[in-house]
Amino acid sequence: MLKVHNLKKSFGGVKAVDIDEIFFEQNQLTSIIGPNGAGKTTFFDLISGFTEGDKGKVFLNDKNITNSQPYRIAREGMVRTFQLTKVFDRMTVVENMMFSGSDLKNDSLFSSFMQLPAQKKKENLLRKKAFDIMKDLNIDHMADSYARELSGGQKKLLELGRSIINEPSILLLDEPLAGVNPKLAEEILSIIQKLSDSGITILMVEHNIEAVMKISDRVVVLAEGAVIADGSPENVRKDDKVIEAYLGSGNE
Repeated sequence: MLKVHNLKKSFGGVKAVDIDEIFFEQNQLTSIIGPNGAGKTTFFDLISGFTEGDKGKVFLNDKNITNSQPYRIAREGMVRTFQLTKVFDRMTVVENMMFSGSDLKNDSLFSSFMQLPAQKKKENLLRKKAFDIMKDLNIDHMADSYARELSGGQKKLLELGRSIINEPSILLLDEPLAGVNPKLAEEILSIIQKLSDSGITILMVEHNIEAVMKISDRVVVLAEGAVIADGSPENVRKDDKVIEAYLGSGNE
């Protein structure tokens, strides 16, 4: 589903990403781990169009998306979240959801002003879809609250909801459990598992090793921008290079 070939990115003299080739299969939940500075987020930035690579190509469903704009990549079905949540603080939760789910091609000023029947019907369907997702994420009771009123964990859930309202085929989650209390982390982990079971291909960067080992089908380990291990959670956990580079540094 996603193929990366000879992807390189350096900042000054430091290699942030140096990956010869890697493939990600459909309907697979893959976690990407590694020590701080290993290149995990930069890798996400490169494949999602937020950073331009020095070299290499990225293919999504056999289509070359190398250095495409993020919104174009999203329209192709690959959507991401961020370490620091990006929500519209001055919008309500439901407005955040509906804005993310809107089809801007049809949201013209004229049709909005006239409230044409087709436009109104579409808006009602979108609102229902937004509420269905918010209910699944347990934030429907905050639908009319401003996003700035949400806790950090609730903002993570809102960003997750915004990312799936357009039904992406592949979802990039950048540290979805960071800064979240243990109870909510378990809830988010369960939601991610359900999204994977529903058929969404998921790539997840995460520092919580136990969470990674619990739900991942596959684990890819980066160190100094390169892949040092790639396999099942059981095999990666026992890999000497991984233990030395990451798991052995007190993060077991």
